[in-house]
Amino acid sequence: MKRTISKIALITLIMSISLFAGEMNSEARYDELPKGIYTALVGSGFFDSYEVCFEMNNFFQRGDFNGDGEFDIAIHAIKRTSRKKGIVILHQNDLNYHIIGAGKNFGDLGDNFDWLKKWRIDSYTLKQNRVSATAEALILDNPDFPKSLIYFDGLTYQTQGLDAYSYYSDGPTISQALPQL
Repeated sequence: MKRTISKIALITLIMSISLFAGEMNSEARYDELPKGIYTALVGSGFFDSYEVCFEMNNFFQRGDFNGDGEFDIAIHAIKRTSRKKGIVILHQNDLNYHIIGAGKNFGDLGDNFDWLKKWRIDSYTLKQNRVSATAEALILDNPDFPKSLIYFDGLTYQTQGLDAYSYYSDGPTISQALPQL
């Protein structure tokens, strides 16, 4: 009996230490955010309903999503109640945050971005499609699904699927014939 209680106590202790270490690790990750972003999230009430998801490396992206010349921040986020994942975007020029997914339906992408494996900034596609000459977009990626572009149209965030022939991020590929030997 004492041996069973000791095992339970040991398991409980290990789990508590792991949870505590996980919390400390999460708190340390907030230091990776650009200066003032954590404070802006706290001030906006973001943490009342959401939390930052640290599963992806990079858990945030910095780009000019609304085309005003200032860097904005996109952060991988989780809705506290449903545990659905998505993206929160903070524009530098206001304290409002924009939720994409994380329990809110976002067009063809749905309300849960648990499929999201990697993302990056795109500064090419919006210019080519004459959506915006200055704004940047996000490309969301998962090897099992087509890539998706998320961009700000001046009022709200929109999505557009990218086919296999779309050029993005690093511009069009230029091919040249190999020299004859």
